[in-house]
Amino acid sequence: MEVYILDSLLRRTAVFDKFESLIWTERFSDLGDFELDLKSTLENRSQFLSGTRLAINSSYRVMEVETVEDATDADGKDILKVTGHSIETILNDRVAVEGLDELTLVNPNWTITDTPGNVARTMFDHICRDGALDIKDIITFLQPGTIFPDSTIPEPTTPIVWVQQPDQLFPAIKQVCDTYDLGFRLVRNFDMSQLYFDIYAGNDRTTRQTTLPPVVFAVNLENIQNTSELTTIQGAKNVAYVFSEAGFAVVYGDGVDPDVDGFERRVLGINASDITVDNPDVSGALNQRGIEELNKNRAQYLFDGEINQYNEYTYGVDYDLGDLVELRNKDGIITYKRVTEQIFVSDAQGERSYPTLAISQFVGENDWLSWTNKNTVWFDYDTDYTAWGDLT
Repeated sequence: MEVYILDSLLRRTAVFDKFESLIWTERFSDLGDFELDLKSTLENRSQFLSGTRLAINSSYRVMEVETVEDATDADGKDILKVTGHSIETILNDRVAVEGLDELTLVNPNWTITDTPGNVARTMFDHICRDGALDIKDIITFLQPGTIFPDSTIPEPTTPIVWVQQPDQLFPAIKQVCDTYDLGFRLVRNFDMSQLYFDIYAGNDRTTRQTTLPPVVFAVNLENIQNTSELTTIQGAKNVAYVFSEAGFAVVYGDGVDPDVDGFERRVLGINASDITVDNPDVSGALNQRGIEELNKNRAQYLFDGEINQYNEYTYGVDYDLGDLVELRNKDGIITYKRVTEQIFVSDAQGERSYPTLAISQFVGENDWLSWTNKNTVWFDYDTDYTAWGDLT
């Protein structure tokens, strides 16, 4: 693995491929980070200064050196430990407010009505492209558009009314993305001195679609190991009663039958006192609040395991951050998981790269999501996916 030092124009100026260890982690909807250990020499100390930006081969992500520690390890070797975060951290150096005039003092909240993805884009563009607060807030090298293909997972298309209280821009964008299963990234177009900011939903790489080759991790395929399973409905709710002085709404969870009753009806009461008659869309705000709170109180099926670092799938080719992949246990239970991290490691044991997966959706035998698989017969997988044949 090669580590590149970038100049002020984001071009590679030096390469380092000899170091003690490197852990480089990229994330879907959070800051990435890295830890680099190398010999403490005059050259290394002069190259890895706080504020230096780094890249690695086969990645669009950029990291920034934040902390440099020069120390002696237990074996008496002088080690330079360099750590930092991905350059999305610049959003922690910008403020999410609509303006800096006298109206801000009267009503500091920023109200944006749009789809969730566009709410996040509007906040970024307003501050970092347009320089609405100060022209010096504009991020250098930003380009319009994207260098990546469109996501195959559709973004939410229902407009929301987002009321943003004054905050740093990073947590403001992250809150929107986390609530609506979106990711964000600020990436470098190699040595072109170009940066692109994306809000994206990822790609569906499960067997329920035919657009992209599926990515399947299964015990019997030997690309996942040390598995564990947990099922719980503790705290799960499927209906929300949302109360405010401006009105009342009954909201049902995604895919929940409105006629659900008896022991199957699990109601969540929500005090939405902040939604007032001054809201331009009271009904939409009440429904939005109900959906957001129900998403926090879903039933959980956790099927977890360690991805074999030598699995057959290649990051950036077969899958990317934000993609949905498929996990199967020995009983054929399907779990859709999102790739939330990609970890690169280089040390004395060699180079390896593997993803971290987070729960997205669970399909059980009678789950409402499993209707498309009712006529599918799953058998014991003792070969790779390409030999499975037609599963429809």
